[in-house]
Amino acid sequence: MIASYPVQSFSAGNTNISSTISTKKLAYHSQGTYKSDRFRFQFNYSPKDFVVNYQTSRRSSDVNLATVDIWTKQHAQRIKAGVYEGGTEYPANVQVNVYKNSQRFPLLTWIQQSQQFPADRQFKTVKIAGRNAIQFQASGLYENTHIAVINPKNSQIIIVTLSQIGSGNNDAIYRKAYEQVLKSLKFI
Repeated sequence: MIASYPVQSFSAGNTNISSTISTKKLAYHSQGTYKSDRFRFQFNYSPKDFVVNYQTSRRSSDVNLATVDIWTKQHAQRIKAGVYEGGTEYPANVQVNVYKNSQRFPLLTWIQQSQQFPADRQFKTVKIAGRNAIQFQASGLYENTHIAVINPKNSQIIIVTLSQIGSGNNDAIYRKAYEQVLKSLKFI
């Protein structure tokens, strides 16, 4: 299926994105594969368990170019029904964010100079999609585990984030989606 209609964002963590657009042939969702031709990456997810929502920023000056939210079907239905409107925070989830790296900073330098991650800590080197990446923790509304990697196709920073509250079944469910994204992420 080709996303050719505006998709509402359900992202709690990206208040700097003021509006959304969608472009034909920008992203594909089929058989559990999310693919972005524009940002040149793809990953797999379980369509039986999860729903993927996509948004891009309209302003070309935004640091955050796109956010892909992965929600359980139950959370997606509750969001669509307006359960979280009126100031209630969205539940913790998994996100894949695309950020500008116009100055082509190395990963650690980009993360440390970025204002996107409050109280970042515990940096360690990992591999994702066959590339060197940096895993780090950041606190905010939720406890977040981030893995940042530079997309070799366009030098943009891709960050896969697992947000957790620290208890409950939701953390385990979203960990499953996070691990699936990490295992299947590819640059195209």
